[in-house]
Amino acid sequence: MKKIILILLLLTLTGCKDYTEINDLAIVSGIIIDYVDNKYEITSELIINDKESELQILTTKSTSIDEAIKEMSKLTNKKVFIPHLKVLIITDNILKSDIDYYDYFLRNSKSSMNFFVYYTNSNIKDKIFRINDKTALHIEKMLEFNKQIFSSSTPLSFIDLVYKKLEPGVDIIYPRIEIVNNNEKDILYLSNQISYQNNKIIEFTENESITYNILTNTIDKSSITVKCDNETFTMQIQDIKTKYKWKNNIFNINTNLNAKITDYECKYDLNDINSLKKLEKLSKDYMNDEINNLVNK
Repeated sequence: MKKIILILLLLTLTGCKDYTEINDLAIVSGIIIDYVDNKYEITSELIINDKESELQILTTKSTSIDEAIKEMSKLTNKKVFIPHLKVLIITDNILKSDIDYYDYFLRNSKSSMNFFVYYTNSNIKDKIFRINDKTALHIEKMLEFNKQIFSSSTPLSFIDLVYKKLEPGVDIIYPRIEIVNNNEKDILYLSNQISYQNNKIIEFTENESITYNILTNTIDKSSITVKCDNETFTMQIQDIKTKYKWKNNIFNINTNLNAKITDYECKYDLNDINSLKKLEKLSKDYMNDEINNLVNK
């Protein structure tokens, strides 16, 4: 009987060795990684008081990402906690230096890897987390709104990025964060997408960004404007499905989509079946041209 009581007491005395009070954590919601003079420059948005949602922006430098983040623990006197990371932003210096910044997040046992990756120019990196309160959450909402309405940008999850990094012949397309000034006020702006090829940044136009998202089936809804003689008509497109097929040494791209006209300035009579066929042909020609131009780029 004494043995049984001893075992029960031992069970009730067990605890969690890694347990940390939430007020002893510096919760990372956003990270910007730059690379300058052979050192990582890490700027982080941290929640350092959960009850008051107090934010702190810190910048540290080191020869490794791990050491730069450890320095944040010293500055905050708290344990840096990255499982709630929402936004990872990399700069042009990271791409040009071909840095394996993602390796840290793959190897860190605390990393949830459930966050999205963005690109920005290094000359504005110091401003990004200082424009909005809770900027990381704001950026996440920006991208979701864009995907639902415009589709000139598309989310790039960390897992998808790593897959493309390790897959030969696959280029990564990044959503881009910029800062624009409107009425003398700086505003975060989700710009068109970019890629990095042959040691230079490849910038997409808005039409190219939308076309890319059509081809990759990452679009919810968008609009396109097509010329008809000297006028134009605009269509809202949705229910998009793109398929690929390799046949007789030709790579075929087949895209089906539903569209409705939202703005119409053409001279064609919409009650005439022949006019509708002309509009359909103009739409198809437009999409073919956009796809071919993007593939060539």
